Amino acid sequence: MTVAYDLYGAKDLALLSAKVNVERVLKEAFEERDSYYQGGIYYMLGGGDAEHFVLKLNVDPFDGGAVEQDYQDYTVLLYINATDRSSALEEIMKQAGFKLLRYEVF
Repeated sequence: MTVAYDLYGAKDLALLSAKVNVERVLKEAFEERDSYYQGGIYYMLGGGDAEHFVLKLNVDPFDGGAVEQDYQDYTVLLYINATDRSSALEEIMKQAGFKLLRYEVF
């Protein structure tokens, strides 16, 4: 089994709109959280060592620049961590307005 860490981005969505879109296609509800480290309000689904999702703005709280420097044009980021279903999720995330930016296997 291959475990992947995927990064998706959306250019034309606000954070709340992105959350609604992702919840609709996944049929799961995200939990709102607040963390200075994550740049303020962000959303999470799942957790621990299992597959989990982190949805946040592409803004570094320390310098105001992009968290993901290689993808500065993307305003919203969706991290899908520890997943074994990258291919299926890529198709689903397209329906929510997201593009796969990075796929990593460790």
